[in-house]
Amino acid sequence: MKKKNMKTTIKNIPSTAFLLLLMLIVFLLPGCSKFLDKDPTFIVKENYYKTEADVQAGLTGVYDILGKEEVYGSNLSVYLPISDEGVYYRSAYVTGLSVYNFDASESNVRALWRYLYEGIERANTLLYRINEVQMDETVKKVTIGEAKFLRAYYYFLLVSHWGSVPLKTLPTASVTDVNIEGTPPKDIYAFVVSEMEAAEAMVKNINEYGYSGRVTRTAVQGILARVYLKMAGFPLNDVSKYDKALEWSGKVVHSSGYQHALISDYAKLFKDMASDKYNIQESIWEVEFAGNRAADFEAGRLGNAIGIQCNDEAYGYSYGFIATTKRLYQAYENTDLRRDWNIATYKYSYVNNKVTDSVYYAATDIENRHAAKYRRPYERVLPRNKNYTPINFPLLRYSDVLLMYAEAENEVNGATAEAKAAVKQVRDRAKASDKSTAIGTKDDMRQLIRDERFRELAFEGIRKYDLIRWGIFQSNMKSLASEIETSAPAAVRYMALAGKNVAERDLLLPIPIAEISLNNAIKQNPGW
Repeated sequence: MKKKNMKTTIKNIPSTAFLLLLMLIVFLLPGCSKFLDKDPTFIVKENYYKTEADVQAGLTGVYDILGKEEVYGSNLSVYLPISDEGVYYRSAYVTGLSVYNFDASESNVRALWRYLYEGIERANTLLYRINEVQMDETVKKVTIGEAKFLRAYYYFLLVSHWGSVPLKTLPTASVTDVNIEGTPPKDIYAFVVSEMEAAEAMVKNINEYGYSGRVTRTAVQGILARVYLKMAGFPLNDVSKYDKALEWSGKVVHSSGYQHALISDYAKLFKDMASDKYNIQESIWEVEFAGNRAADFEAGRLGNAIGIQCNDEAYGYSYGFIATTKRLYQAYENTDLRRDWNIATYKYSYVNNKVTDSVYYAATDIENRHAAKYRRPYERVLPRNKNYTPINFPLLRYSDVLLMYAEAENEVNGATAEAKAAVKQVRDRAKASDKSTAIGTKDDMRQLIRDERFRELAFEGIRKYDLIRWGIFQSNMKSLASEIETSAPAAVRYMALAGKNVAERDLLLPIPIAEISLNNAIKQNPGW
């Protein structure tokens, strides 16, 4: 299937302070055959938004932020989500995001903040100007819905990572308007769900596109369930939001529109993400990447920064920066097909840096294995780029929705047949045993669901944030460090470093020091 890629490479703005200059610019996508592929140019926004094509180009710019290397290109897909599923696999790496040893000057933290606010500014400008444009009303409605949702999603990422952050809903009007207080998390979340719920009625169904790169009705519904589950946990701990999580996940599970389902082959989902193919039946929303950077297409680091280490560029070079944990390996039953896809069963042997064979690990050799969910040999774009890949990143899958539905159902109504059936669907596809039959209590069901999310969603940027909202991130990382230091081979005990370094402050990121130096009204997060 030809990929209708939603990504583009837009010129970088060099610092957070330049957010204040975005009132002068918006980014224009030149005409091309795909919705969002190529490099826009700078346009003064007062002279822009004259035609429907201008509006679509503006929407392109809002989507573009998702695929930035500092967002889902690598930051949110590889380095920031380090948890008890996998750790950084380099003994010399003793400072940085992946070992929880950094400060408020960390460049990747600053870049994530900057790009999320850049996406918000683009959305604010589009939403402010769109009603001035003569265009098809149906297209306008859909565009407004997608822009509203994306703006809300960027705020969800901001509040999840930083807590209290400035809330802006209009384009920047003055470069002197720099001192903006952080809005309390409760109010940010209220804005997020209000905007997403409004967008849900405006966007299209996924089958109207046939691919997973656009914001669609079930994507909005599923992400709303995720937001409400977050609100039910840390830091708001508003358990009444489990009802809303159940409502919105239920809209996907019992959809009156397009009906999602699990495909039969777990591994095929991720092979297809590397091969420019779509499975909209299960993969509801993806960050799209394309090409090999031979032209101006945007590619990511999946399979390269995270993947089975490989020194052969033609075969698919991978640094293999992420090693899996014994804890994750042992969480799977031997019959569970997900284990040997998510966790490498082999390594490569070489002659002159060319792959000659795959050498399989002994059953007892667990701690040396790479995270293997994203595999470069399935890429179809040749020649392969050494450092960048066209592998898409899954933002929302139907299995995640089923498990969110089970979690919310259990919290609201207990270990019901409905909750058990949702978990059973996920485990049946994996050829794992039906553990729900022995579950009798709400607490036992809660643990089963948490463990199932660990197994099913490994290396999809979700585990860390689950642990945080459940209030057990720090304790889990400390126990992981203890396990590694007491039972792992001496050569890999350095992998305990992330867990040893994790502290309470790591529940949030530091406000970038560059932002604090610019904005006198914002306060640094505790511990930073």
